[in-house]
Amino acid sequence: MSDLGTHAKLARSNAQLPVTVYFDETLLQREMQQLFKQGPRYIGHELMIPNAGDFMTVASENEGRMLVRSPAGIELMSNVCRHRQALMFNGRGNSNNIVCPLHRWTYDLKGS
Repeated sequence: MSDLGTHAKLARSNAQLPVTVYFDETLLQREMQQLFKQGPRYIGHELMIPNAGDFMTVASENEGRMLVRSPAGIELMSNVCRHRQALMFNGRGNSNNIVCPLHRWTYDLKGS
């Protein structure tokens, strides 16, 4: 016979959080600020941009940054043109260079 049903094993933990914690908007905002905004974040995996010239904008940053595979490796760079602050890429794709859609400023795959 199993002893899984004993009271000691089924007793409520003293460390358990109250249910209201899971629905508290103020606590959520505090956790987001202290735990997630200041720590490392997952941007993407190298397999998401497998070939030279592949790019992927980072949706969690309102597409303000992007991952680009250059011939030298993977770059995390700004997706905002230095000239007029336009977003240069949307989503995913492949390109030989990065071109601003407004005035055609052109950057290489390392951002120069």
